[in-house]
Amino acid sequence: MKIKEVCAQTGLTERAVRFYVQEKLVAPQAQRRGGRTWLDFSPADVDRLRAIATLRKAGFTLEEIRSMGADFRGNAPNAAFALRRRLQEALDAYDKLRFTDTAQASGLEDYAALLEREVSARELPAADQRGPLSRLNWASIWETLCMILAVILAWRLYAWLVDALSRVSDLFFFVFMNVLVVLIPFLVVFLPVALVLGSKAGKWLYRHLEYVP
Repeated sequence: MKIKEVCAQTGLTERAVRFYVQEKLVAPQAQRRGGRTWLDFSPADVDRLRAIATLRKAGFTLEEIRSMGADFRGNAPNAAFALRRRLQEALDAYDKLRFTDTAQASGLEDYAALLEREVSARELPAADQRGPLSRLNWASIWETLCMILAVILAWRLYAWLVDALSRVSDLFFFVFMNVLVVLIPFLVVFLPVALVLGSKAGKWLYRHLEYVP
């Protein structure tokens, strides 16, 4: 089953389905044909995606879902307990903060001052204390590579045109050998066009060449 059919059956977006595949929460068959990776989802994969979406909406983390998938009977009780604890903490926070109205403050700092006594004993979220994720941004990588390639091709084309025109007469040869006169047309005309075309090509390649780790 192709990814578009999966999206129609589950209500998920293609981005969400690919994300769950990259996170190894679901493992469809992958085939390489014509320079592209094609994902083939089974009915069991579709059921797993529906379950993942439901658990995510309920508040389970990706790691908790992954652990349940690896050993449901062994890990599900701990994951469910962790979720209940997070929900209880959220309810406790609501009970403490529900009487603190934003109308009492004139800005971010004032509102934080009103909340400080209630939350001073808490820790920052773990995500705030981690370094940046090292996940590669493949869209930017494709776009950058294509832009570099487009600039190189544009320069080769421009150099060929300069060389061809320089043979027309001694005057053309003299003018085109001036460094500034040679570079300015390239920088003003060829370079911007090459960057735009390279950017578009990179985005097109990223959309059509699926990356499956």
